[in-house]
Formats: sequence, C-alpha cells, structure tokens
Amino acid sequence: MDTGRATPRRHAPRPARLAAAILLTCLPMTATGAEPPTVSLRPGTDIQAVVERHPPGTRFRLEAGIHRLQSIVPKNDNRFEGAPGAVLSGARRLTAFVHRGPVWIARGQTQKGRVNAAEFCRSGFPRCAHPEDLFIDDAPMLHVGSRSAVGPGRWFFDYDADEIVIGDDPTGRIVETSVTPRAFGGTASGVVIQALTIEKYAAPVQAAAVDAEFGPGWTVRNSVLRLNHGVGVNAGNGSRILDNRLLDNGHAGFSGSGTNFLIAGNEIARNGYAGVDFYWEGGGGKITESGGGGLIRGNCVHDNIGAGIWADIDVHQLVIEDNLVFGNADNGITYEISYDGVIRNNRVADNGQRGQGWFWGAQILISSARGVKVYGNDIDVPGGYGNAVTVVSQDRAPYTPAVGNEIFDNRIVIRNTNARIGAVTDVNADNAVVAAGNRLYGNRYHLVELGERVWFWNDAEADWNAIRAQGQEVGGVVNAGIPQKTPLSCPSMAPMDNAR
Repeated sequence: MDTGRATPRRHAPRPARLAAAILLTCLPMTATGAEPPTVSLRPGTDIQAVVERHPPGTRFRLEAGIHRLQSIVPKNDNRFEGAPGAVLSGARRLTAFVHRGPVWIARGQTQKGRVNAAEFCRSGFPRCAHPEDLFIDDAPMLHVGSRSAVGPGRWFFDYDADEIVIGDDPTGRIVETSVTPRAFGGTASGVVIQALTIEKYAAPVQAAAVDAEFGPGWTVRNSVLRLNHGVGVNAGNGSRILDNRLLDNGHAGFSGSGTNFLIAGNEIARNGYAGVDFYWEGGGGKITESGGGGLIRGNCVHDNIGAGIWADIDVHQLVIEDNLVFGNADNGITYEISYDGVIRNNRVADNGQRGQGWFWGAQILISSARGVKVYGNDIDVPGGYGNAVTVVSQDRAPYTPAVGNEIFDNRIVIRNTNARIGAVTDVNADNAVVAAGNRLYGNRYHLVELGERVWFWNDAEADWNAIRAQGQEVGGVVNAGIPQKTPLSCPSMAPMDNAR
C-alpha cells in the first residue's frame, strides 16, 4: 500500500456527463469548494516528502503507532490529525549496548543540537542547556557532566567519542534518546494539528517542539505535548492552543508572542525537569512581546518547576482569566515589565513553595509593570510559604515606577502570618510614588487574627486600621478565622485516545 497517497475513490460505470459531474466534486477545495482528500500516513513514512507532493489544504491522518524522527514544515491550511494511538516522537530507540563495568555504552551517536542558555542551569543540572535527553521507560534521566558522574538515573553524552553512557541496566527496558529538534514549524498559515501525542523532541531551551510563532493562525488542539526538552508549544499571531495536555516538558509547557492568540482549556503541569533556573525562565509558560489581544483562559496550571503563568517583557493588554493555578514552585501568575494586563476570576493557591523570600513567591505578582487590574480572583496563601498579591517596583525603566495597578474585589485567604499583600520598591526615591500610584480596594480577607500586619505600603508593615488610614481598602472587609481548605485538582478533561 502506498501510504503517501490518498485512497482513490471507485465508482461503477456511469454516463459521461454524470461521471464528469462526480469528478468535479472530488477536486480540491481551492478549485470547487469540495473537501480535499485525506492522506493516510503510516509509521515509517517520510511525512515531509508526502507534504511536499500534495497541495496546500491537504489533510493528513497519522495512523496508530510511533512516527519517529519526523520534522514537518506544513503548507497553508494543512491539517494533521492523529488516529487513536498516533505518536510523533523526536527520539531514537537505543537497543545495542556495550556493558563495561558499572555502565552501558551506546555507540555511534552523532546528534548534537544547539546549546542555549548554559549560564542559566540550576545547581545539580550541569547540562540543562544541551537539548539531548535520555529516557528509560518514558522517564527522563539526569544528564551529568562527566563519565565519572554516571550512575543509576544518570547518563552522560560523550560528544567527542559519539557515545552515550548510562548507569542503568537497559535489559528488557525501552531506552530512547531525543534527536530531532522540532516536530512542526515554518511560516505557513492556518495549520491545524490535533489528536496527536508529540513527545521527546530535542528542542533547545527557549525553542518549542511545535513552533507556531511565524505561521499565523495555527491551531493545536486535543493533543499531548510531553517530554520535549525545551518548550511544548510556542504560540504566535492568531494561534489557538486548545484543550491540550502540556506535561513534563524540560523547560516550559508553552511560550508565545504576537497578537490575538488564545491559550485555553489546557492542562499545563510538571514542566521544568531540565533544570533551567526558573527565576530566569521556565515552568508552566511565558508570554513575551505581545502587542495585544492575547487571552489565557480556563487552563489548569499546576506543579510546574517555576511560575505558573508568566507575562514578561513588553506584553500589552494580556487577559488571564478563569484559570486554576496551584502548587507551582514560583509565583502563580506573574505580570512583569509590561502594561495594561487583566488578571481576573482565577483561582490561585499554594504557589511559591521555592520562593526567594522578600515579596517574591506570590500567588499573583506584578513586577515593574503598569496598569494591571487584578480582580475577582480567589487567592489562597498556604500556611508555610508564599505571599498573596504583591506589586514590586525596581529600577527597570521605562516600566518603573510601577504605578496604575489596581487590586480589588478579590477573596484573599492568608494562612501564613508572614505572608504579605501590598506594594514595595527597592528604589528609595520611589516609595511615596509607588504607594500613591497603586490601589487596593474592596477585597475580602480571611486572616488567622484581625491584628495581623500582612499589608505593606509606603515602606512599612500595616495592620487593617493602618492600611485603611492610608486611603486603601475602601469597601474592603476583613474576617478573623480561616475557612477549611478544599483539595485542588484539575477538572475532568476529555479523554485523549492518542495518549499512551
């Protein structure tokens, strides 16, 4: 069977005029408005070669099985859909090893991807910037810096010798190493990717397995993007990232820039295994340099090694709404050196357990940003760590001093008496400007005790009476007593037949 061709349609003999009419209905949509054919792709097919042989608008169905080492540059309006069990993998399976003492060696490994951001590797992750990973039974192993450091759960890529050295017996196990840097990318418009598992691509740090940044109007939906070294998916102008599971990627679940994109209905969880310093970047996902019209809505963002949702560097008018954000190592939601954001109707809790102290590790952080409105959120600070909502103003012109931010009509539970809500600056001359230029009002607080000094304003701690004396919290309410905590979990999501 030729898996790179559309299945021909067969018809009984018919009169010539009728046959001609039927032929017209089978022509591509660009000619007659009819649906284009669907091309079946079986594992082992060179997908890019098949794409090149077919016109824009062609639909491709990836059949069940693992499609390895594929990198695809679509044409305009191409659609790629997975059958149940279809997986795009950027990894090669390793089956031949030489056993030498306590290690096993796979030879002939010549792949070497782009090294990015090596200066931002956390302690204990010496090769986080190298995009190659090693997986044993779908679990990523730690890439160490020398042969002598190899042991159980650890491996080393000797790029000079073209050898992978592992410290676990591979007998009877599935051992894979990521090779291909990208599954999809390019400048085509209107591409649709759906119902696929896309995994184990050797995407460099800050690069994505699915890169929609330069192709307008891409849609990625109902798919699983996991175990890719860099980012799962990168959104661009008009992107629609819908109802996916962005799980266990090395650097971040998503990234994006541009305008009029929508990131909605996704589970974004446990990203950050590569060991990138998440105070620099990483975790759930980050948006940068967005001119407006971006919307992050209705996602479940949890247990990422880093921030949950992060807007950073010249982001304008981003709306972050109706998300459930919990258990992330750094801030739950961050809006940084940007303008005019809206953060509303989110449930944000238990974030910041690895926070740096001071006013970091907040459930919601406004960092040297202006004109951000934070309202309608349900905010819950845990008992042992984290802050509530903080405005931090630093010397980061032109975004400072951080003014014009409003925090209002939120429900705020503070279980930790050391937590803070308020505005702070480390530029002494800006204290009065920051205090006068930001507003708290109409918030509803639940504290352990009424006299707690959880507010910080005009360079000083404040209790309820003191913060109101400064003109803040008009219409606000404070209650003594902490409500019972409700365990958090993602709402039920539609099953994905392609997940394995």
